[in-house]
This record gives sequence, structure tokens and C-alpha cells, in this order.
Amino acid sequence: MKNDLIELYRNYNRAMVAADVERLDQLLAPQFTLTHMTGYVQPRAEWLTEIKQGQMAYFDSQADQITVEETSTGWQVTGKSRVTASIHGSARHVWPLKTVLPIQRTSGQLQIMAAVVTTY
Repeated sequence: MKNDLIELYRNYNRAMVAADVERLDQLLAPQFTLTHMTGYVQPRAEWLTEIKQGQMAYFDSQADQITVEETSTGWQVTGKSRVTASIHGSARHVWPLKTVLPIQRTSGQLQIMAAVVTTY
């Protein structure tokens, strides 16, 4: 199971870099929100639209560390990755981002319930 959860984290990051909103749509729970390092809690549909339109452009994600913990409702995957991105037209920049993903099994499928992003 641990390997499946680590692969889910990697697939999430690969889909961001590829701007593959269809794949992200499959990975994310309907109620998913993304809490940015600024504290802004972004609804799922808004984030996916911004990726599709290139406002949130991810170019690379290199994982430094990935941990998995079991919780009372599922699992929590915490990844520390160096993410190269351009956000809302900003210059390309590399951020050391810690992403916490609560994950649950829904109808037999692992789904990311939320993402909380801070720097490390």
C-alpha cells in the first residue's frame, strides 16, 4: 500500500507538470481544495482551470522526500519537492515545497482529498 500511495503522489506531480487536467480530475476528490503557501484555499475547479489556461504553469518537480502515514480516515502523504513553476505570469522559479495530501479510498479508488502546500 505504501508504494501505491507514493506512486499516487508522483502521479499527482507528473500530471501538474504535464498540465494533464484530465488525469488530475481522476486523482482528486470532488471536494478537493488546494491550500497555497500564501494561505489561499483554492477550489478544485478553479485550480484545474488555471492549469489548463497556463496561469499555473508547472515545469518540473523533483522529489527530495516522501513519507506515508496511516490516519483514522485513510492516509497522509507528505512530499518535499523542488517545484519549478510560473504562477500567474511570474518568472519561472524553483520553490522547495512541502505538500501534504490526505488520501482516502472512495469506491475502491484512492483519491486525494486536499493539498496543503508550504515551503521547507
